[in-house]
Amino acid sequence: MRTLLLLTTFFLLAGTAAAQCDDKKTTLDISQCLIAELKKADTELNRNYQQALKKLKTADAERLRKAQRAWIVYRDAHCDAEFELWDGGTGGHVALPQCKLTLTKARAAEIEETYSRYENQ
Repeated sequence: MRTLLLLTTFFLLAGTAAAQCDDKKTTLDISQCLIAELKKADTELNRNYQQALKKLKTADAERLRKAQRAWIVYRDAHCDAEFELWDGGTGGHVALPQCKLTLTKARAAEIEETYSRYENQ
């Protein structure tokens, strides 16, 4: 039963990865593609984060820094836990970057949405 669940999850992840990596056929190729997409998403997140920091008062910027550090710990712990569900299987090497990609894109959008309305307070 667990193997069926893991295989189903793998194919769902592969389907999710299709948006960025639809031409990839092997687990290795999908994983490498997702890692490249994660780097792009991380660049966007960092850009949004730095732009937000520039707009904020010192105390507000410090609260955002604290939240961002906590978010990174959460993202890594959450995705590591998801990776471990694969018990060392190759699907984990797709699950890990897909998880980080999904959360990183969401965080980039969240920071942009939350802080875009603030201008040099």
